Amino acid sequence: MRSREFFKPNLVIVAGDSKEDSLTKNVISRLPNATIEYVDDFKSIGELEKNIFTKYLSTKYQASYDDIPTDIKFSEGKRVLILTRHKGNWIKSCPGTSSHVCCNLFTVDPGEGCPLDCTYCYLQSYLKANPTLKLYSNTSDLLHELSEKFTSEPGRLFRVGTGELIDSLVWDDLTDFSKEIVPFFAKFPNAVLELKSKDDYVANLVDLKDEHNGKTVVSWSINAPSVSGKDEKSTASVDERIAAAKKVVEAGYRVGFHFDPLVYFEGWEEEYSELIERVFSQISPENVAWVSISSLRYQGNLQEMMMKRFPDSLLPYGEQFMAKDSKLRYIQPIRFKLVRFVWNKLKEVSDTLPVYMCMESSAAWKEIAGGSPVAGDEIKEIFSRRVILPVLN
Repeated sequence: MRSREFFKPNLVIVAGDSKEDSLTKNVISRLPNATIEYVDDFKSIGELEKNIFTKYLSTKYQASYDDIPTDIKFSEGKRVLILTRHKGNWIKSCPGTSSHVCCNLFTVDPGEGCPLDCTYCYLQSYLKANPTLKLYSNTSDLLHELSEKFTSEPGRLFRVGTGELIDSLVWDDLTDFSKEIVPFFAKFPNAVLELKSKDDYVANLVDLKDEHNGKTVVSWSINAPSVSGKDEKSTASVDERIAAAKKVVEAGYRVGFHFDPLVYFEGWEEEYSELIERVFSQISPENVAWVSISSLRYQGNLQEMMMKRFPDSLLPYGEQFMAKDSKLRYIQPIRFKLVRFVWNKLKEVSDTLPVYMCMESSAAWKEIAGGSPVAGDEIKEIFSRRVILPVLN
């Protein structure tokens, strides 16, 4: 397993109401080399972040907070972790994207921001005004809200993901969050948890092999080595992710794979074909809960940030156009070619492999899959038939 020390925070800020929470104590005890500061008096997280940058960065860059470029603030923010309590509702519907088919995922955010650093990561624009990393310490409140939601609608299947604003596993060696949430989901017949990651820390999940009850799916975003090596900085390698997936399968979990974002580059057919072969030479299709496919897309205001922070990347320079959802996407012939190729290769592995397109248009579904899911029913069926199953032996 690769060293995890290089992306751990240098500075940890603890909000006053989080001091005694068990998650806070776990994190602090496991970061012996970080500077720890306790802060009681602040009006908002935004104000606290500005104070942090004013104190630590203004001297370093000889500039006021407002004069420090956004790309620098975002890069520096990846070494600062704020421990605080989440205010408001935890459960949200996946934001999806307009004019494209959505998989009807519910999301909860155990924190915000990611120490990993992918070129195409949408958090660079979404969190540019709040660039520090955050973990929420009041996890008992999260579990209480989920319990009320699941019990209030016993006839509905809830698929809940934690990987929307944060990588689901990257902090698990500090927080032990999986030790709380995995056994929690095991108790509910109408809910399934998806932990989505580009990391390879699965020790806690393996330790929970007798407690997950088949109600947690562990999934990995996975990409061609050329993309992963150049544009997924600090992440686990493709082989490390596959090895982690193999470990959790051996512990009785089902796994998911997200071929996302598919990138168009010279030799892409060969690399994606070899990637699929590599994955399914280690993981049997019967242990796979779902597989998603989607092509590169990003908000227009992210392009400048990508160019500044990753000047050697080619991702912002492809044949792209501004789509109806206000995202830059490959022109349709390239996009369909990418998605169709990977779709067909996956179906060659097994024609029963549960594959769906994430945030792709109805036109893509019709062109590639032969028809568009009606109100997401086909996608819902994939999830419901694959998760309410007995634990693997």
